[in-house]
Amino acid sequence: MTDETTVQPEQEVIEAQEAEQPTEQTEIDELRAQVAEYEALKAQLAEQEATQKAEILAQKVEQSGVKDFDKLQPFLDAAKLDGDALDELLGILQGMKPKPAPIGSATNGGSGEKTAQQIVLAEAEAKARRTGTVEDIAAFSGLKQKIKQFGGRR
Repeated sequence: MTDETTVQPEQEVIEAQEAEQPTEQTEIDELRAQVAEYEALKAQLAEQEATQKAEILAQKVEQSGVKDFDKLQPFLDAAKLDGDALDELLGILQGMKPKPAPIGSATNGGSGEKTAQQIVLAEAEAKARRTGTVEDIAAFSGLKQKIKQFGGRR
């Protein structure tokens, strides 16, 4: 009889261990789900912060009146552009204004400056070489023909 009583507690212990294993696995699964949810919320928060920062940047640039800032953005570290650094950059960009190219030539022989036609043609040629698009090349060619037709040199 003693043999039967020792078997019974061992069997109960085994059943109790088997019952604990699924609950431990369930707890682990719940914790993993919570971690995944936390990571998703963290990524969503980071995305919202980046979007908000980009909107603030665009608003400040628009208010400052700086043109073509989007061409400059690939060269800037957006993480470092906050608060005073952005204001300082926009102040510098506002102060920088391109020097206008002289158009036309002086009277009585001139000083060798380019004429307005030559300037426009040179700009069109530079754009066609830089971009290489068919439209820019066609525009340059058409402009060149028009200038040649009406007595321009080149």
